[in-house]
Amino acid sequence: MRRHPSCLLLVLLAASCSLNRNAHIAPAADVDIDARVLAEFQEEVEDYVDLHRELVERIPTVGPNATAEEIAAHREKMTRGIQAKRKGAKRGDIFESRVEAAIRRVIARELASPEGQQVVKEILQGNPRAERVPNQSDPTRTHPAAVRVVVNGLYNEDAPLSSMPPSLLLKLPQLPEQVRYRFVGRDLILRDAQANLILDFIKNAVPNPAVPR
Repeated sequence: MRRHPSCLLLVLLAASCSLNRNAHIAPAADVDIDARVLAEFQEEVEDYVDLHRELVERIPTVGPNATAEEIAAHREKMTRGIQAKRKGAKRGDIFESRVEAAIRRVIARELASPEGQQVVKEILQGNPRAERVPNQSDPTRTHPAAVRVVVNGLYNEDAPLSSMPPSLLLKLPQLPEQVRYRFVGRDLILRDAQANLILDFIKNAVPNPAVPR
């Protein structure tokens, strides 16, 4: 069926808007994920970023002279607002099945590469299931930091944050500044760095016994 020129113009405008919307999370040159799957992931991430921005704009900002308590209160309002808006969020909402499968393949290939051992070492750095933190009542004693990996749940602020191997990051879809990848044990999580929330996760994303569960 031949389309009317005005219809074609609308299609082109919609495509242009979509590209501009996702420009800040454009894939890196080395990302090895099917374009359609990548677009699905980018769309879900962008939907979340829109929600994040909307809530930030609603909450009165704190000035440059704000106290630590005021800053903490501002952050808590934002965090609670996001949790309320995402009530009922579940695993796989952002890491949809095809996205999860693609990211698992990327991680598996990276671990199987000649740099695989170094990648594992970097995943272990700061990983709360591998690092130990001082006991609050007795700093001479240490224990693993407890992080409960649950969608829409808080990341334990006393726990360390894992490093992300640079070579792996080059092959994963890039993220906007509001969102970061992290590892908790073998799980890959998507974390809102400002609200300190776990947005979604891939269970046992790292198929290597050197990394604790």
